[in-house]
This record gives sequence, structure tokens and C-alpha cells, in this order.
Amino acid sequence: MSQLKNKVIPLVIIFFNMIIMGMVMESAYFIEGFRHTEIMAFALLPVLLTLGFLGMLKGENLYYRIGFFLLGAVSAYFLYHAVKTIDLMQIPSDIAVINATIMDGLSIQFIDFLNVLKVMMLTGAVILSLTLYIFPYNMVILDMGLLLFLWIVDYYGNTYEYARFFVPVWAFSLLFYRTTLVDQEAKVLKVNRNRRLVEAVVLTLIITIGSAFIDVEAKGIYSDRLFNYFNGQVVPQGSITGSSIRDPFGIAMTGYNDSETLLGGDITISEDEVMRAFGEEPIYLRGTVRTEYLGDRWARDVIEYEPNGNLSPEKTAYYERLTVNEDLRRIEIRPIVEMTSNLFSGIYTKEVAFSNNLALLFYNDERSTYTSNKTVINNYDITYFREDLIEDHIRRLPKNVHASDFYMKYSPYLQIHSTLTPRTVDLVNSLVDDSMRNYEKAEVLTNYLRENYSYTLTPGALPENTDFVDYFLFEVQEGYCVYFGTALTVMLRIAGVPTRYVEGFKMSEEVVDGEYIIRNSDAHAWTEVLIDEENDIWQIFDATGTPRELIYGEEPEEENPEGEEGVETPSETPETEVPQEEEGTDTPGQSLEEQKVERTRRNVILLIIGLLSLVAASRAAYKKMKRQRMINSGSLKPYFREMLKLFSFIYYRKEPGETYLEMAARIKDEEIRTQMETLVSEVYKEEFSGEPGEFTQRQEFYEDVYGIVKDYRGPIFAFMKKHFL
Repeated sequence: MSQLKNKVIPLVIIFFNMIIMGMVMESAYFIEGFRHTEIMAFALLPVLLTLGFLGMLKGENLYYRIGFFLLGAVSAYFLYHAVKTIDLMQIPSDIAVINATIMDGLSIQFIDFLNVLKVMMLTGAVILSLTLYIFPYNMVILDMGLLLFLWIVDYYGNTYEYARFFVPVWAFSLLFYRTTLVDQEAKVLKVNRNRRLVEAVVLTLIITIGSAFIDVEAKGIYSDRLFNYFNGQVVPQGSITGSSIRDPFGIAMTGYNDSETLLGGDITISEDEVMRAFGEEPIYLRGTVRTEYLGDRWARDVIEYEPNGNLSPEKTAYYERLTVNEDLRRIEIRPIVEMTSNLFSGIYTKEVAFSNNLALLFYNDERSTYTSNKTVINNYDITYFREDLIEDHIRRLPKNVHASDFYMKYSPYLQIHSTLTPRTVDLVNSLVDDSMRNYEKAEVLTNYLRENYSYTLTPGALPENTDFVDYFLFEVQEGYCVYFGTALTVMLRIAGVPTRYVEGFKMSEEVVDGEYIIRNSDAHAWTEVLIDEENDIWQIFDATGTPRELIYGEEPEEENPEGEEGVETPSETPETEVPQEEEGTDTPGQSLEEQKVERTRRNVILLIIGLLSLVAASRAAYKKMKRQRMINSGSLKPYFREMLKLFSFIYYRKEPGETYLEMAARIKDEEIRTQMETLVSEVYKEEFSGEPGEFTQRQEFYEDVYGIVKDYRGPIFAFMKKHFL
């Protein structure tokens, strides 16, 4: 009956392990309407059937065996009917529905995943129950297979909290298995099994707490390659429209008022961290582009995104010519919070790519914006051209001569709403004239706004039936980036310059551990101005700073720093009460490529350390198993050879012409000498009479001699000899 008791806990562990697997799948695939009780039966019934079968074989009396037989019979009955509910022919269709749902960025319904989950729960529970005698190893392999799949498709980032649940299950099952099922030492030496079980629980808690400090953000080395193949083969791709984006970015996500509802108003911005960026320099991260101004808000544009798109070959070649084939810059975006389906990018981005992710990537060429079919929670890489080199070229271009299709092509970027007031038009006309180039007009109007308007987060609400730009320019005359960005965009349109209003983040100089920290207070709005009409090249103009710069202590640079993204920042700052810039800001000490090389080197080192640790652990386990088999062996000869080896470590060896009894007589410690003489006598008896020798204190004698070795040669020498050498 004790053998049966030892198998109840493993069966319970198997059941809980399968439930955790179901929870991981629920989290990874965002399954809605998940019914745990419905899949629980497929994990429980195989376990109960196994328990009934084992109890029927090992029950201590007839009544126990009859009871376990009934348990097994009832479990078999319900399991049979549960299996009949699985529609195997429907599974391919279910998988197709799941793939289509993933592509559309929608939540998967439990009913679509039900057959797959039933098969997974049933198969896993049956395999683990049938391999009960080695269950912890098979269970770890099964769980790791699931986690490896999720890691490959980059769902691991969503499921690591559930994955941590596997750690105590693995630890306890392995420790329990080792200390109660196969550790024969417990029988030989009368070791307290309850104490062993308590030790297993304590060690499990230690391992579980330690696992909380493991970095779970590391990505698979080959996961991007596997994903590219898997995604292209399994998930169908099509275009996506702006209206179907799951979580389109808006500056309201960071604490601002919603620019699609009503511009302006008092705001409070937090310093919460939203992203980290790993790159060579801070840049403007474009999130969303607006073109249609409605007088008191910006409309959301419905535009078409194509799958797996990037910068056109023609524009790529043009940028390469302007940058004289300089090396591309790279930056890796690492989201901290779930925010948006849009992917942030620089204004002169060549391409954006997920490191590894099952989400799809879509691109709009007209506005150079990227989005996904689902909320982005995974790291992605931005490759972009050097903005300062492109800016140096386009600022020297002559005055634009409009092509015949200019107004047709750029009419959305010249749109002006009917609420625009005559005094706004008069103000613009008094500042610029038609003889100026687009760049010059943008420079003049940017300077005007910076020099004549103040920065505040509490400008008050916009009155009803009032044009936002007119109210800012002539009434309140203070505001934040939404005010400055909207005003500059509209004023340039009045001057005949195509513009677009952009919301995103302006990266600050804050660096921690080589990563730029991006907070809600870095959220920003600015204007992009068409400078090169012939080649459709735009440039950022920014009339103000971010809350972090102007409220929390980082004042923006007065001039465009070298390497800054294509931004024209006038030479003077507005008269606002802002703190001076804090000096001594950290900058990354390594480029992105150097950091990636360093990270790869570190991963290789950790892999080598892990492999060496695995080899060492395997060697130690083998040595212990061999030692235990020797101690429990029916023959004394293997044990005697091991003891001779131990004595040799303290320089007690059989001399030429000397018998083993004579060697034992030379031992100075009386107790050790007596035990060794007894052992030699019993070995002689076994060798020459054929009768098995008897030496009942094998473990105690071994530990006593090992203690002498440790005292004489040192604990490190003794430990290495005992466990590894």
C-alpha cells in the first residue's frame, strides 16, 4: 500500500500540470470565454483511471481493490464518453479559423480552440500517467515542448507569468521522485520519509522564489527565422485598413486629451515608463499621422496598409544617394506596456521588423507608417537613414516648382477647415510670402510660434464653436505640443505648404543600462513639412518641447544636434518658466551592433556555463547512483574497492608484499582500523568461501573515512573526488 501512496502525489502533480498548460494556452492566444471545467475532465479522467488501475493491483486488501476497481471503471466510462465529444475531422477547420482570427487581430473564441485543447489535455495526461515511473522527466519534456513553441512564435512574453507556475511543479516532482520513488537509501538507512518530503517542499519554495528573478525577456536565437517561415506558410496575409487596426495609437493613450474628439484642455502627464529603446541616438518616434483638420479636432484617416511592406526601392535608392551610402542606423523598441497596434518609426525609416512574433506587419507607403494586426507587445527593430545628411541636402533645394499633379497628389495635406478665421490667414500672410521656399516658410513660422507663445499644461478648455488654431493664436496664446503642432500644420497649409500632423514620442536623453527610457512625459505632437516635392521628402519641424523637457527639467536643445532626426529647431526658445537642462546625462556607450554582439557573446557564455553545469550535475548524479548501488550491492567487492580508493587519498595504500589486513593494521585511528579489519575479513570470506560477506555499516563507514579525507586534504578536494572525479 505504501507504493500506492507514493504514486498518488505524482498523479496529482500531473493533473495540476495539465491545468497549467491549459492556462498558458488561454493566456498566449487570448482565448475568450474559456471554460476551465470543460477541459479539466480531460486532464482528470486519465489520472483517475491510472489511480484505479494501480489501486486494483496494489491495494492492501480485497475491499481496497474493489474500491479502486470501481473508481477505474467509472473513470473509464466517463473518459470514453468524453473522447466521443472530440471531433477530429473538425480540427483542421478550427486551426484555419484560429489562423484567420489571429491575422485579423481579434480574440479567439473558446469554442474554436475546444477540440485542440481536448486533444492536448487528453494526450498529455495519458502519456504522463502511463510513464509514471519516470513521470517528472517526461513532464518536463512535455512542458518545455509547449514553452519552446510559444517562444518560437514569441508568445512567451505573454505567458511567462503562467510559465513560472511550471517551475514549482518541476522542482517538487523531481525532488519527490528522487527522495521517495527511487531512492533506495531511504529503505537501507531507515531515513525518515516525511522529513525528506518536507525537505522537497522547502527546496521547491526556494527554487520558485529564485525563479521570480529570472529575466524572461530574452528572445530565441533562431526564433525570427523560424517565425518568418512559419508565418509565411501558415498564416494567410492580406491588406488592412486604418479602421480595422485593433489599437490605433493616439496621444490620448499617454494622458493627453483625445485629438480625435476635442483638441486642447488641461492635462496631467505621468512619468510612467512605456517603452525602452536600444540604439545610438534619441530620435522622434512617429506613431500616427493626421491630415484632416476639422476645426476642433483631427479626424482619423482611413488608409490602406499592405502586408510586409517597407520603403520603396526608388526612395531607398534616393536616400542612399543623399547619405553617400553611410551605414544605416538601427534602434530596437522594447514595449513595457500594452499600448497600440501601431509600430513607432523614424521619419526616414528604411524598414521595421519584428524580432520574432506571430503578429503580422503592415505598411502604408504614402505616410511611411507601420501597424500590426494586434496590439504590439514584442520587441521590434527600426532601420533608418541618417537624418542629418538628408536634412543638409533638402534644406539647400531651390524653390519648389509645382508639378501638374501637385494639387491632386497633395490636396489632403493642404486641407483647411471652414472654421478658419480671416485673422489667422492675415497673420500667416504677414509672416511669409510666395517667394519663400517651403523650408524657409516652415522655419519662419516655427520661430514665430516659439518666440511668441508660452508652454503650459493647463490652457483651459476650448470654447464651443471656436476654431482651435484661432483660439490658440489670438486668445489663450499658451498651450502644449498639440497646440503648437496643430497651429504650425494649419498655418503652413495657409501658406501653400503641404503638411501633416504627427503624434508619437520624442526620445529623451535618459539612459539606464544602455537603454533609452521612454515615458508618458515624452509623448509629443509635431509637424512634418513637404520640402522636396519632386522626391516626396518630408522633414520634421517642432515648435515646442515635451512635458519632460519643459515641465520636468530637460529643456530641449536650441539647435539641431548632429545626428538628430530631420528636425528644424529654431535658435531661440519661448519665454517660459522652465528649469535649466540637467547636465551629465548618460549616453549609450556602445552602438546597437556592438550591444548585440556583446549580448550574443554573453548568451554564448551563459550557454556554455549552462552546459557545463548540466554535465557537472549529470556526473554528480551518476556518481551518487553508482555509490548507492555499490553500498546496496549484495557483494562487498565493489564497496571494498571504493574504500581502498578513499584510503589512498590519505596515503594509505597496500604496499608490495603486504596483505590487506596488514595495511589495515597500520591505520592509527582505532575505530577506523577495527572497521577496516572487519571489512577485509568479510571480503576474504566472500572471495575464498563463496559465501556473501556481511558488513552492515557501509554508509556510516564510508562517511567516516570521507570525513577524514575532507579534514586531511581539504573540503574542495574531498567534494570534487566524491561527486565528480
